[in-house]
Order: sequence, then C-alpha cells, then structure tokens
Amino acid sequence: MRDRPAPGAPFGRRLYFKDGEIERICADALKSTGCLPTTCAPVEIELFVEKAFDCRAVYDSLPPGVLGAAAFRHDGSLEEITVSRSLSADGRVGERRARATWAHEAGHGLLHGPLFAQDTLRHPLLDDCFDYERRRILCRDGDIGATGAGYHGKWWEWQANQAIGGLLLPRELVETSVESLTEERGLLGTRVLPSSHREPAARLVAEVFDVNPAVARIRLSALFPSDDQGTL
Repeated sequence: MRDRPAPGAPFGRRLYFKDGEIERICADALKSTGCLPTTCAPVEIELFVEKAFDCRAVYDSLPPGVLGAAAFRHDGSLEEITVSRSLSADGRVGERRARATWAHEAGHGLLHGPLFAQDTLRHPLLDDCFDYERRRILCRDGDIGATGAGYHGKWWEWQANQAIGGLLLPRELVETSVESLTEERGLLGTRVLPSSHREPAARLVAEVFDVNPAVARIRLSALFPSDDQGTL
C-alpha cells in the first residue's frame, strides 16, 4: 500500500494498492481469524468482523439510502460497524445484501485506517457520505457494488468493494467450486470460463457462498476475464 499526500482532495491523501494486494489482505485476515472455510462454503462474515476488529458490530437504523457505516477511532482503528436493520425486511435477497455490506464495511476497516489517524477536513465529495462528528463513513446503496463511473471519484468505496469479493468469495474456493464449468485453453493451459457457462457459474457461486447473483457475476468477471479476449 502506498500512502500519498493529496492536498485539496478528500482526506488530504490517497491510498494506492497494487494489483492483488487487497485480495491478499483479505485472505490473510480470514486465515488469521480462523474464518477461511476449509471447503466451498459461505464465510461467516459477522463472526469475522467480531474476531478481526475490536469494535461494536450492530444492526441499527441508518439514514434513508444508507446500507452500512464504519466509524473510526482517532488512532485509525474501527470503533463500530453498523448495517441497516431495514435489510432484514427483504428476505433472502436482503440477508445477502447485509452480508455484502458487512464485508464492504470490513474492507474499510482493513484498508482505510490511515485515513482516520488524523482530523478529516470538509470536502464536497465527503459531505453526503461522511459523518464528520462521529468520524463515520456512510455507505449508500449506490456505493456498495458500484461499477465503472458509478463511484464519482470515491476511490475508497471502490477499494472497499474489492474486499467484498476477497472476503465473501475467496479466490481458491471460488475456482474450485466452478472448476467443472471451466475449460483449459492455450499453450499455457489457462483455465477460462466460457460465455455459455457464466450464468450457470454465477448461480452456483451465489448458492454455495450465500451471495446475490450480481456479486457472484462481478467476482467471476474479475477471476475469469471474458473468453473472447483471446488466450496465449
């Protein structure tokens, strides 16, 4: 991780992670807490939060449109993770969204402590998503699972979303779960996921790891780039 000053930008600094670094941070955290499943099964994400962070972890009411929040102490450690109580009213889909929200907020805890070991100055990009008084990131519906230009400059939300895959869908377990749907191609024997198998694979991953299909599709796209890109 590189931590660079960015005067005039949100937080006054910018954190950069190398390719694969967030993945490794998540895998190491799951292993160190004993929360990495030994077989293809859902990660107990709430148990992980309890074991990984010395903080309160609660379901509670949050402002309209806010799914979760992460509050930090002045030393950069997590003080509290909150997930919106309203998600429990949406049945299985809502329960799975809650799991993704726990993982997203845990991503802030794993990645963004350095941003909070200092006072946070007001900035237009933070005004609708940061509780300055409580030092709390508010993660809105459009932040969790956003893609492409959907972040509107909120790079910290993009990074926290990468942790959703790393924590709920560990790479080796996902690859094992869809192995029968992949094919070996090219001189290097690279395993690819053909286009015709992508939707069945997403449904399989969603069921095995207890995530919504949209989360499974995003993760599979990252692990298995489209097979029409060509293979050596």
